[in-house]
Amino acid sequence: MTRISKFHLSQNQLQEIKEHFAFLVSSLTNANEIENFFEEFLTKEEKIMLTKRLVLFMMLKRGFLPDSIQSALHVSYETVRTYQNQLKYKNSSFHQTIEKLLKRENVINFFKKIGKILKPVDLALKSKTNMKARAKFASGNWD
Repeated sequence: MTRISKFHLSQNQLQEIKEHFAFLVSSLTNANEIENFFEEFLTKEEKIMLTKRLVLFMMLKRGFLPDSIQSALHVSYETVRTYQNQLKYKNSSFHQTIEKLLKRENVINFFKKIGKILKPVDLALKSKTNMKARAKFASGNWD
């Protein structure tokens, strides 16, 4: 887990650093440049954490059930619940960006793969209260 230094910056210093970082990221001109920068800049744990966070928000926007998200991303129920709660308070720009990502063809294919993988999990969860889902789950026909 990443940690923040116990030595705090002033608000002015923090604002200046944020501006420089935003300028740096916005100045990266192509996918290769961006990937190379973040490959060197972030630790392995930070890359995993940021990637999971992004996919978690995308899965929430797509309407995946918390149990499915837990299974797919190997995160706790509390993590899913926290991000589900945070999503309600994100600004419209954040929601638009996530929607833009969800419309990309390779992302659509990614979620189709996740959907196929999670189909048995969803059926198992639904089978608790739905007889049709229970029969489908028991038959092994998960399509």
